Order: sequence, then structure tokens, then C-alpha cells
Amino acid sequence: MHFYSALMNQMGDPEVKALFDMLMERFGTEFRTFKHGALHGVIAGLFIVLPVLGTNALFERKGWKYILINVGYWTLTLALMGGIICQWA
Repeated sequence: MHFYSALMNQMGDPEVKALFDMLMERFGTEFRTFKHGALHGVIAGLFIVLPVLGTNALFERKGWKYILINVGYWTLTLALMGGIICQWA
């Protein structure tokens, strides 16, 4: 997934294509695993979902249990989606 933007940027530029080919030769599919995608999903859950849901829940005067259940659900969902997409793509 990290190389997707490099793949899109190589259109028409031989220097960028050479760099992309070098990166693919060196790393290949090393980071295209379920575990790597799930890690990115968990990071997104903690750094995107937690602040948004946490701020709203605190504003509504909800408890920490409510926050942890909702953030845990979305973090698990993002981890599964990230893992599946990273392994499949």
C-alpha cells in the first residue's frame, strides 16, 4: 500500500519509474501483510477515532466505559479493514 502513490506518480517519468522499480526490487511484498495493515488500522483508531469520539462523549458527559466500548469497536473494525486491504492489494 505504501508504494501505491509511487506507482501513480511514475506515469511518464522514467526517473520515477526507475526509483519505483528499485523500491519494489528491494522491498517487494515485505510490508503487504495482514499484520502490517492491521497495525495501520489500530493507529488510525487511536489517533483519529479516539479524539473525535472521546471529545463528543465528554461533551455529552458520557462515561469512560461508553468511550472505550465505542472506540474499541471502531479500532477493531479499522484494524480488520486495514489488514484485509493490505494483504489483498
